[in-house]
Amino acid sequence: MANDPAKQDLIRNAAIRVFARKGFHATRAEEIAEEAGIAVGTIYNYFESKAQVLLSIFEREFEEEVGLYESMAKSGVSVRERFSKILSAHFARLAESRDLAVVLVRERYNGSGEIGEAMAKMQRKMLDRIEKLIQDGVDAGWLRTCNVRMVAPALFAIVQSIGEAAMIYPESQQKAFLARAPEELAGLIWNGLGREEAA
Repeated sequence: MANDPAKQDLIRNAAIRVFARKGFHATRAEEIAEEAGIAVGTIYNYFESKAQVLLSIFEREFEEEVGLYESMAKSGVSVRERFSKILSAHFARLAESRDLAVVLVRERYNGSGEIGEAMAKMQRKMLDRIEKLIQDGVDAGWLRTCNVRMVAPALFAIVQSIGEAAMIYPESQQKAFLARAPEELAGLIWNGLGREEAA
């Protein structure tokens, strides 16, 4: 496979726009190529298949999320502040690109076989980081004792469901909806998990 980050981004960004309009399964590689202004064969110089293009979209988002979790873990800020900053960054990315939001919400369970396993592995790693964040809060006395293995996927599902809910509103209302989400979710999480004396 060729290694040209700029060309890979060109293909990924074109794929995001077409996947958002037509859905992954209904999209042909030729349509991605046309959207990107390249020959269809160029796609296969950088990606083995259309499914690999989809996977790379999720991988890039996963890397950004992981980078944020890790930088927050080293920052020394409180767990409450880390929750708030992570939620704000996540929903800001969705608000910046409606097409990306549609793809992340609609296509995350479309993978099968090797692609499906790769996407599941990314999700498991994200859950590991959420578990660590919650456990850090418990250890620091900010959060009540809980079963982090149970709570982490519940929080993950809530965040994902807010992204889904935003898509049912008219496009003119989606940014405002997503902008409000971090504060509301941080409050919901804190009221449910925060120790009374830490609130």
